[in-house]
Amino acid sequence: MASPLVVTQDYGYVLGTLLLSSVLNFYHGALVGTERKAAGVPYPNAYATDAEASTDIKKYRFNCAQRAHQNYLENLPTFLVTSAIAGLQYPIPTAVMGVVWCAGRLVYAKGYINSTVEQKGAGRYKGSWFLLAQIGLLGVSCYNVYGMIMG
Repeated sequence: MASPLVVTQDYGYVLGTLLLSSVLNFYHGALVGTERKAAGVPYPNAYATDAEASTDIKKYRFNCAQRAHQNYLENLPTFLVTSAIAGLQYPIPTAVMGVVWCAGRLVYAKGYINSTVEQKGAGRYKGSWFLLAQIGLLGVSCYNVYGMIMG
């Protein structure tokens, strides 16, 4: 049996968090570019070597910025898909989890970049609470999909 897909006005909040994640992606790119320039790592090198990064804090910070951005890109598809699905039935809670996710990703990146060589990037754990929002979005998405399939 077919059922119409109704998107409420509150779904706009979900779309707002999706847009925020795009802005955050640009911010990550700017962080990487700034750290690349400061470290003097030429294109097309994705990272400074381990030998360089272990003796030059600027190169280490660049590697951390690059890794934080890569980790962001690894998690972004899950965030986008689960937000789109979860928001169909629960737009406000989804938007709240989306803002929490974006804030956590920002803290993750800043913590990672500001870690010392001795900390081995442990500053990223300061923002690892983004995973709580990501797991919440996954749970609500599964619930929504189950409800749609089972009727």
